[in-house]
Amino acid sequence: MIWWSPLTDAPTPSRSGLDSILTSGFQFGGRYRPEHLIGRGGMANVYLGTDTRLQRRVAIKALRPEVAIDKDSRKRFQREAHAVSTMGHPSIVRVYDAGEEMIPAASTEIPIPFIVMEYIDGKILRKLMDNGPFEPKVAIHIALGILDALDESHRAGIIHRDIKPGNVMVTPTGLVKVCDFGIAQAIEDPTNDPSAIVGTAQYFSPEQAKGEIIDGRSDLYSTAVVLFEMVTGTPLFTGDTSVAVAFQHVTQTAPRARSRRPELSPELDVIIAKGLEKDRTLRFGSAADFASALRGIKNLIGTGPAPRVDITPETVESTINRPAAPAPIPPQTSGKPPTLDLSEIRDSLRSDTPPQTKTMKWILTVSAGVVVVASVIAGMMFWVLTLGGAPGVTSMAIEIPAVSLQQFDDAEAAIVKLGLVVKHETASSDTVPAGTVISTSPEAGIRVAAGEVVTVVESTGPELKAVPDISLTALDKATAMITDAGFVLGTVTKDYSATVAKNAVISATPAPGTELAAGEPIDLIVSTGLVKVPNVVGKSIQKAKELLEAVTVQYQVNVTTDLSCGGSVVKSQSIKAGDGPQHQTIDLVYCAG
Repeated sequence: MIWWSPLTDAPTPSRSGLDSILTSGFQFGGRYRPEHLIGRGGMANVYLGTDTRLQRRVAIKALRPEVAIDKDSRKRFQREAHAVSTMGHPSIVRVYDAGEEMIPAASTEIPIPFIVMEYIDGKILRKLMDNGPFEPKVAIHIALGILDALDESHRAGIIHRDIKPGNVMVTPTGLVKVCDFGIAQAIEDPTNDPSAIVGTAQYFSPEQAKGEIIDGRSDLYSTAVVLFEMVTGTPLFTGDTSVAVAFQHVTQTAPRARSRRPELSPELDVIIAKGLEKDRTLRFGSAADFASALRGIKNLIGTGPAPRVDITPETVESTINRPAAPAPIPPQTSGKPPTLDLSEIRDSLRSDTPPQTKTMKWILTVSAGVVVVASVIAGMMFWVLTLGGAPGVTSMAIEIPAVSLQQFDDAEAAIVKLGLVVKHETASSDTVPAGTVISTSPEAGIRVAAGEVVTVVESTGPELKAVPDISLTALDKATAMITDAGFVLGTVTKDYSATVAKNAVISATPAPGTELAAGEPIDLIVSTGLVKVPNVVGKSIQKAKELLEAVTVQYQVNVTTDLSCGGSVVKSQSIKAGDGPQHQTIDLVYCAG
């Protein structure tokens, strides 16, 4: 079978034929030899290969010839290489090289772009998830790997835009790798369309589905969808078409994870729900914030204490590879979502322009239903919350008291006394003293029903950060590292060193790794680049060598005997006592007469 390329009058090989040509000794860039096909995507094929110069295994991703015809596709592919090459995180697949190669069998006019990447000997998360729900500790471990990778990419100004299980790999050692930045968008790049709908509908953020401008919080929504699916064993939304699924991301409240798997802890349930907020301003502000929340979970299952589990190759592999029964899917409460062309409803989702024809009729029907339900709920709330004003009737609503800046124990007692339930959380604060309340949710003055949960956030005081390891670092760079970590440079003292270069740090106080509040001073001892040379004239040769070869000097000693003098002592030294350069050989004259 052959397919005809519009770029040339000659027939070109079929996919399998081209694969055969590439894996029969062809080399990209004169050094990267594809050996066999290991993946085929919508835009590109991936081959396991060898870097013949360094003799190491690599993955070679080559744009498919029929896709390379499109200039935008080539640009997007090249953008992936650039995006990933700017990052060096262990949870992001590394890019070693990239370029374009003319493959006459495919085209005589258009070169084929390729990317040479780190070869990951692991399993695609999508395949692992087919076995059913994960143990929460494993799901969180994988989610943290994704979030750590996103934190790196977002700091580099890159939004992934297609976080999904098919773009995540887990190695046999449990290392999580995020790959396929092929549709990544540079946040500040004006050549990209920030509202272009790209990604996978099952893991779309609402703003992606609506064609709005996106930011890093869209990646966080997609991560929350993946985490939901890992712990429940079921997709967040299902539908007959991708458009139907995308529409649910926009219009339907995400189900709670505990509705699919009741034994999950409330803490994990709340964190996933926050990640799935339709309004991105209500989600976590950054990948680091999302990861911090997951790392702070105390209970993974139910209300009992979470077991302490270290993620090791054994625990990851045994838990991931153990088949588990799929979690039950709640019965559908409505019919199939309408099959719509997203372009028909996009304008109605992001503007006040009335939609037309059938779309308008359908949306008005849905809107009417929403209005009716909202009216009923609003009426009930008004009735409950205004009962206190009716004569002879006791109010059923409880007003959240103002407890900010009170001691937590006092605040908890006051809230519990009103018939409410306290959920205790902690957070660092530079302004609120440790042990006192930062805030409550709902806020003070809000009326709620008896038995409602009130989250009370207790201050742990200023955030503690670890002193960075700046040993052997040049003073100017060490100063920058101290400042970047939130500390200030304290006293700088100069001292002798036999090994540390001039103006480099010998030691820091407090020591690296010590946790301190922001703004604390870090004192440094910096090398003068000199040693203190001892005076060994008149000393025995053994004592002289001991002093000069000590760790504080570390000189190479060369001894010459002088038979014209006696006493068995050193007569002279080639480098005089006092300040001396590092790494020297010193000549001693020894009286042996």
